[in-house]
Amino acid sequence: MKTKPILLTPAAAIVGTAVSSAHPAGIIVSLLLLPALVFRQPSRRTCYAAAAGYYAGALWPLAVGARNFFGPDVSAAAAIAFWALCAVLLALPFALLWTDRTRHLLWRAPLALVLGVVPPLGLIGFASPLTASGFLFPAWSWAGLALSLAGCGFIATHPGVGEPSLAALALIANLSYPGNPKPPAHWQTVDTHLGAISHGPVSPLREYLGAQTIQQQAWASSAKVVIFPESVVPRWTASTDLFWKPFIEAFRREGKIVLIGALIPESLSPQGRDLRAAVDLLQTAHEPETGGRLPGSPQLAIPYSYRNAVIIRGAQTGVFLQRLPVPMAAWNPFERGGAPLHLTGPAVLDVAGQRTALLICYEQVIPWTVWTAALARPTLLVGMSNDHWATGTPIPQWQALCLHAWSRLFGVPYLLAVNT
Repeated sequence: MKTKPILLTPAAAIVGTAVSSAHPAGIIVSLLLLPALVFRQPSRRTCYAAAAGYYAGALWPLAVGARNFFGPDVSAAAAIAFWALCAVLLALPFALLWTDRTRHLLWRAPLALVLGVVPPLGLIGFASPLTASGFLFPAWSWAGLALSLAGCGFIATHPGVGEPSLAALALIANLSYPGNPKPPAHWQTVDTHLGAISHGPVSPLREYLGAQTIQQQAWASSAKVVIFPESVVPRWTASTDLFWKPFIEAFRREGKIVLIGALIPESLSPQGRDLRAAVDLLQTAHEPETGGRLPGSPQLAIPYSYRNAVIIRGAQTGVFLQRLPVPMAAWNPFERGGAPLHLTGPAVLDVAGQRTALLICYEQVIPWTVWTAALARPTLLVGMSNDHWATGTPIPQWQALCLHAWSRLFGVPYLLAVNT
C-alpha cells in the first residue's frame, strides 16, 4: 500500500534540505529515508516529483553560488535555471526505474542511485545519498558501498525493517572503527586568502603579491610537502617558471616539494602549441637550458582555453591536470574554449612516496571522480579548492564533508587546502 504523495513529496524535499546543511547527519538521513520516500509513491509522476524535490532541497546552494561563479553578467534567473535543471536531470533515474511491483525495487532503487553517479548524469552528480557510506560503514571500502546500495533496495521494499537493519549494521561498523586515518607526517596544506585572484583580468601586481605570499608561506613551513589551493596562480607558463626559479631551486636543494593550483593556458604563443607540448615544456622549464620569455602582455585576462592543474615543483617536477572541470562554467560542451573534459586522465600521482589522488575543487563533490581515484588504490586523498565565490553558502563545508566521508569509507587519509 502506497502512502499519499502529499506527505512523501515535501518530506523528500525536507531530507534534501538537511543534506544541504553539509552535516553528516543530513546525508545519513538521506540514505536511510530517500528510497522509501521516492519509490513508495503511487505513480511514476509523483515519484519524479519527490526525487526532484529532494535534489531541489539539496542543491539550493547552487542557485546562490552559481551567480557568483559564472560572474556578474549572469542573472539571478539564469542561476535559478541552472539549479532547477540539475534537480530535474538527477531525478530522472528514479522516475525511469519506478515500478508498482515492490519486490523489483530490490534492484531498481540501487540502480537509480548508481545512474546518478556514473556519466553522463554523474558529471553533475551532486548530493548523492551514497556519500553517506563513509559515515555508515567506515573502512569497509567497496563492501561498505555495496552494502549501502543493497540497503537502499531493502529500504525501498520493506522500509519498516530495512531502515533499522541498516542502522544497526552501521552502528556495528562504527563501534569497530579504529578512527580516522592520519595523513603522512611532513605533509602540510596551506589555506590562503587571495580572493578572486584567478577570476577576471590578471593584474600583474596582484599576481606578483600572490606569488610572494605563496613562496613565503611555503618557505616558512617545516613540512617536506607543502600544498596550496586550486588556481592561486592565475596563469602558469614557462616564464612563470623562470620567475619562480630561485624559489624552486632552493626547495629542490632542501629536498622539499610544493604543489600549487594554477591555470595553464592551452596556447603558449600567438601561433599556439598543443597541450601536450605545453605540459612537457612546463615540466622542464625550470631547467637552465629551457624556458624563455613568452610574448604577450601579463595584463591579458585568463586564457580562453586553459587547463586547471596542479604544478609540482622542487625535489619533484610534474603537472597534474583536472579531470572534471565545472560543467558550463569551465567545461562547456556547447562552446569552444574553457577547460576541456579530461575524464580519462590519471586520477593518482606518485608524490614523495605517496599514491596521491588529487581532487581539484568540483571533483570533491562528484562521487564518480572519487570512485575512479579509489580504483587506483591511493594512499592519500588531497583536495584543493578555490572557494572565494562560495561565500554565504555551505558549499565549502560540503566539499570537506565529501572528502571526509570517502576518506572514512576507503580508509585513506585526506588533506584539504582552500583559498577564500
